Amino acid sequence: MAFPLFTVVNLSLGGLESPLIPLMLPASLATAILFTPARARRWAGYLLALVGVQAAVTLTGAVEDLVPALFGGGPRAGHNNALLLTMLAVTVFLVMWTNFIGIHLRRTYRGMVRTALDARDEALSAHEERVRSLTTLSGEIAHELKNPLASVKGLAAMIAREVEGRPAERLAVLRREVDRMQEILEGFLNFSRPLLPLNEAHVPLDGLCRQVAELHEGMAGERGVALRVTEGPPVEAWCDARKVRQVLIDVVQNALDAAPRGTTVELQAWTAPEGGVRVEVRDLGPGLAAEVRERVFEPGITTKPHGSGLGLALSRALMRQHGGELSLRAREGGGCVAELSLPAAPQPVEAQRKEAVP
Repeated sequence: MAFPLFTVVNLSLGGLESPLIPLMLPASLATAILFTPARARRWAGYLLALVGVQAAVTLTGAVEDLVPALFGGGPRAGHNNALLLTMLAVTVFLVMWTNFIGIHLRRTYRGMVRTALDARDEALSAHEERVRSLTTLSGEIAHELKNPLASVKGLAAMIAREVEGRPAERLAVLRREVDRMQEILEGFLNFSRPLLPLNEAHVPLDGLCRQVAELHEGMAGERGVALRVTEGPPVEAWCDARKVRQVLIDVVQNALDAAPRGTTVELQAWTAPEGGVRVEVRDLGPGLAAEVRERVFEPGITTKPHGSGLGLALSRALMRQHGGELSLRAREGGGCVAELSLPAAPQPVEAQRKEAVP
């Protein structure tokens, strides 16, 4: 559509003598830069054909009434044929030259972009390799430290049976600190291990919530916090029960750490209307600032005085391995809500057939 319109406008302004003829050069350059070389050459051919039409019309005077008086009147503006033929040759040469330059610029730019992308990929690959090496090294160090700590803990327990009073209290502090160090090392080991393949099955998610709540009744009682599972319709997820239980344990422990004495930590599972299933763990603690809420999923970032900063990072990785997600948000009235999303359990083939039958 553009070429016929341009041809008509050019003819009305004098054909080859039209002031719009020079616009063919930036058009040729732009098409060569923006389009593939084959398409750019095709457009250059269209432009050259257009120049040829303009030249034929101008030299033969085929449409003399189209040239307005503003440009000299009559079929020609006074230029002789030799000058017009020279203009034609120069225009053809410049169209071809700008097309060649545009294609060359496009190839040069693409080469620069490709080189930059290759350099980026190489840098990312080197960074990933360093991260893998550091992760492996930290895992090896954590593994090597577990045995000496176990020996220290065992010796402290043996000595504690033989002493009383102040020394026994100090040994109890030592054993608690050894336990904390073992927990941190276990977190490093879990984080450094590659994620094992999922062992997925139909898992009653509400039942899993009740199991985790029962597991933490003692901890909740010591801290003066109630732990409640909100009852509702049965909820089934398609997941690895062991890994989801691990995530729930970490999230519930975080909620119990944050919940003030006399408050309640709630667990609730339900089927989401948009698909999939959800589990929420709600507490009434101080909550997290918006700028910290996402950062706590980064390894090493923690809001606990003695935390390792690996629990939430590993938990999110486990949820994403399922095709789900773990997120945190502020709770209305104060506190925090940890939400786990998981795929719903697929229906058996027989049930699908029954639904398909009208």
